[in-house]
Amino acid sequence: MAAALRSAGAAPGAESHDLPGPTGESNRLTTVARGPVLCLGPTAMAAAEQAAALRALGGVAVEAPSLEPAALGRLAGFAGAVWWGDADAGRAYAAALAGRAGPILPLVGGMPDRGHARLERHVCIDTTASGGNAQLLVEAN
Repeated sequence: MAAALRSAGAAPGAESHDLPGPTGESNRLTTVARGPVLCLGPTAMAAAEQAAALRALGGVAVEAPSLEPAALGRLAGFAGAVWWGDADAGRAYAAALAGRAGPILPLVGGMPDRGHARLERHVCIDTTASGGNAQLLVEAN
């Protein structure tokens, strides 16, 4: 499994968008793929569906339908897991994730969304000290 995480494939590139700002500041939203998300199934077909959903959202997925819950405590290099099976196994996966050292990793029990697949960063730079929006300055006089 560790080899599968290392060779999970190239993450989709960063996506950046300039956002409008009323006073001339620079607003940029950038998203990047999270680390690989384990697709636990419970079946190979479910794991493939989970992986396809994550990839469609711009994420990186590793299909791992036969992974035991205890393995989540030993593995590194992943950003979360998706499980669509029974509640008892879901609790075991959640407990294994909660017992890990380091960042808290999610166990997604439904269809993953863009927040499970990509990280967002918004940078706002105030440009008023360097002249800002010249049109606003003209209107102020």
